[in-house]
Amino acid sequence: MPALPTPRRLILLRHAEAVPAELGSFSAESDMARPLTHDGERAAMRCGIWLRENGLTPDTALCSPAVRTQQTLAGVQNVLRPPVINNVFLCPEIYEAEPGALAMALWQVPPQARTVLLIGHNPGISEFARWLDNRNEMLDQGFAPASLAVFKMVGSDLVPDQSSWANCGSMSLVLHTFTRP
Repeated sequence: MPALPTPRRLILLRHAEAVPAELGSFSAESDMARPLTHDGERAAMRCGIWLRENGLTPDTALCSPAVRTQQTLAGVQNVLRPPVINNVFLCPEIYEAEPGALAMALWQVPPQARTVLLIGHNPGISEFARWLDNRNEMLDQGFAPASLAVFKMVGSDLVPDQSSWANCGSMSLVLHTFTRP
């Protein structure tokens, strides 16, 4: 009997705590340049430790190009070695994205990816999590910085695996875990 494939999983991660915007600075460029605070750097590493301890090493990452999301990804990767996330895509469409734009980014993930980490911003990340699983009470607590939501794709552990990132949505992804390490 063939071994069951690893289930497909989507991990939504809101970036860790960033320095506040400078007073009177409302441009997209200045917002994109905001780095993590020292506490945010440590929280990003805690997220990576939590993923490692729970056997959730992403093979693909979709990340907003903002400095704070890239630093969050770096903090996660620093504690995942080995292995390191093999496929990292900086996706401008994730910055200030609504659920539909996040879903479209996910639909572009290569079919061989099994565990995808999507690092973005609120309110988009929390709205996307709600769109994927609108009945789960765990999501009622909101997406604080460095919060993780792990979704499992229904049917992706079957042989043969008929699931795909290209057609996943609210009927195929179910919240498994929500935490803030």
